[in-house]
Amino acid sequence: MESRTFDKVDAALWQRLQATGQQRHGTQFEETQDNCGTATTPTPIGSVVLGYSFDPDGCTITYTIIRKPMLAASGLIWNGIAATIEGCRGSAADDA
Repeated sequence: MESRTFDKVDAALWQRLQATGQQRHGTQFEETQDNCGTATTPTPIGSVVLGYSFDPDGCTITYTIIRKPMLAASGLIWNGIAATIEGCRGSAADDA
């Protein structure tokens, strides 16, 4: 399974990231234990299921691709997550 860790993700950014995923993409976050769980995003070609582990002390979020449609390239998933994180960082700066 493929995993990626994203740095400089504090608790406030993690909350914005989840809210943005739910609003824009219909992502459902299901926490299975402290700060870990799954994020399921429906797409026209099938659901993308990611495991996640948020480390509030280290300010990181690690995602692991659990299941994805064959036509969904991993690079697109990782780039989408990175772009969403940057967008959430930008919206936090706008709020300040």
